[in-house]
Amino acid sequence: MSKIKMLMFICITFSIANVANSYAVTVEDLSRHGEYHNVKISPDGKHLAALVTKDGVRSLVFLETDTYKVTYALNANSKSQAGSYYWANNERVVIQIQQLKGAFELPYDYGEIYAINYDGSKKRMIFGYRAEGSSLTSSKSNSNSGSSFYYGRLIDTLENEPKYVLVQKQKFNRTSGSLARAIKLNIYNGKEKEVKTAPMSYSYFLVDSKGQPRFSTGIDKQGKTNLFYSQGKDDNWKKFDKSFSGKFSPISFADDDNSIYAFKSEDGEPKGLFRYNLKNQEETLLFQSKMADPTYAMKTDLNTVYGVRVDEDYPEYVYLDESLRDAQFHKALFQYFKGDKVSITSKTDNGEKLIIHVSSDRNPGTFYLFNTKTMKNKLLFNTSPWIKAKDMAATEPFRIKTKDGLILNGFVTMPKGKSEKLPTVLLPHGGPHARDYWGYDSQVQLLANAGYAVVQVNFRGSSGYGDKFEEAGYGNWGTKIQDDITLAAKYVIQQGIADKDRMCIFGTSFGGYSALQSAIKNPDLYKCAIGYAGVYDLPMLYAEGDIRHLKWGDSYLDKTLGTDVTAQKLQSPVNHVDKLKAAVFIIHGEEDERAPIEHAEKLKESLEANNYPFEWLVKDKEGHGFYNEDNILEVNQKILSFLDDHIGS
Repeated sequence: MSKIKMLMFICITFSIANVANSYAVTVEDLSRHGEYHNVKISPDGKHLAALVTKDGVRSLVFLETDTYKVTYALNANSKSQAGSYYWANNERVVIQIQQLKGAFELPYDYGEIYAINYDGSKKRMIFGYRAEGSSLTSSKSNSNSGSSFYYGRLIDTLENEPKYVLVQKQKFNRTSGSLARAIKLNIYNGKEKEVKTAPMSYSYFLVDSKGQPRFSTGIDKQGKTNLFYSQGKDDNWKKFDKSFSGKFSPISFADDDNSIYAFKSEDGEPKGLFRYNLKNQEETLLFQSKMADPTYAMKTDLNTVYGVRVDEDYPEYVYLDESLRDAQFHKALFQYFKGDKVSITSKTDNGEKLIIHVSSDRNPGTFYLFNTKTMKNKLLFNTSPWIKAKDMAATEPFRIKTKDGLILNGFVTMPKGKSEKLPTVLLPHGGPHARDYWGYDSQVQLLANAGYAVVQVNFRGSSGYGDKFEEAGYGNWGTKIQDDITLAAKYVIQQGIADKDRMCIFGTSFGGYSALQSAIKNPDLYKCAIGYAGVYDLPMLYAEGDIRHLKWGDSYLDKTLGTDVTAQKLQSPVNHVDKLKAAVFIIHGEEDERAPIEHAEKLKESLEANNYPFEWLVKDKEGHGFYNEDNILEVNQKILSFLDDHIGS
């Protein structure tokens, strides 16, 4: 280890700016939204901004960095709240506004962009149907605004143009085939300058260091990714090398703007990180795991990728060039925090001050201010001050092998102080083309805190392990995927962790589907099954829900479910409730657009037709998973009561 790196590792110290209060771990505590989110520092380092949640709504608070004195709070109201935000210059922040609708508990993003100075001055809606107003309370559309029927999404803060940001402008009705446009948006008066139009609908832009859109990625009706490239503002879009389509994902231009960093998959294996020269078409492999895709790349201010995070079991950081100060700082911080997840949310222009976010399996998140000159860390905020890591259960990874040779990564979380013959809950993730990561999960902690072992597994079909692994789940939602979940259940029994006579399965979305489908396939394995926001009738996905409204919706369903309707019906829980032995609890939101309430209602009808008892909880304003804290508390209490009745801890 070099002298500078050794000094960095040894000399990092920290002081506490706020100390979390001491609370007992209660169901109420585990049912609350986090309080502090997304802390960022201004480019000159003089001010901080933080999203703060109180009573279920979110405000944006500005503070002086040195004194922590609040300079202004953009408070939520009955109509709107702050969403994601970005410092556009030293004084001004641009915010994606979320609307609070009476018919829904979950805030919705309608593409409105608001701008405000850290002292509350010059506040203005600069994009969206309420643009040209200074109030968040207005519900009136401004038909004179050029953005009144468009959705806006920030692309780039344009560091060299402090009065502008680059925004993607897209018509609300994206099924119309309209093309997105990249525009420069004045952050003080909302005036627009068109920069470039996308080559196809459902496209997104990647810009170079000058803020010029140079890549565009779009999805066609078959669900295939199409890549287009331009040399600059006045150059037309050209189809990028066809051999890369669907496999080559540009993530950033390099500092010279003549090369790009990209994730690329070869023959269905996990993605590698490549540097690709746009002039001579040479590519260089920088990193590739044998098991998992990179989670994300870490970049310097000059867009040099200095490392990647990869999550095979625990999170790991691979540093590509340890001579770079950013890599040295990150590595020292990762070592100092003893393997916890470490990310840099923002930093000053001179690189002297960084905002660090640290989290783990037992810590939902802590924000620190790190000074690179003094090498000192100062604690700013705990995401959930009422949660103390020492009271939480630890999550450990495991690996198992399927009969057909696939390696599955999973996690087991055991109640503190217990390790054998435990009542156990299988918790399959949603998607199914998503994955679980090692980290804090309030649902896992809720169950472990109540005395249950919790088992998660990244079954075939999960994303993040290469296309071949994900495609192994296509057409096998109700068969091989469920076999993988069963394999994980049997593994924890064989290891002596789980009591084979006290097993339950519980999941949300696809996990809710798996809860019922696994209980049907393995009627003697589980004593109970909890389906939360699940899909239970696979052919219904073509007729109900938001997937069918996507341009590629039918193609996605054909690819992932298979086109054999008979097979879809055979894999639908609504058609096989007669095989159930487990106690059943169904939870759903009436406004769920991904898994519409019709799925739960059809399952209910099937259960009633078979005179099969079940428990039922539906909330009228909730969507795909509950958002209102009172509803979250109620459902958590009822889940624990249900589990206690059937496999009691």
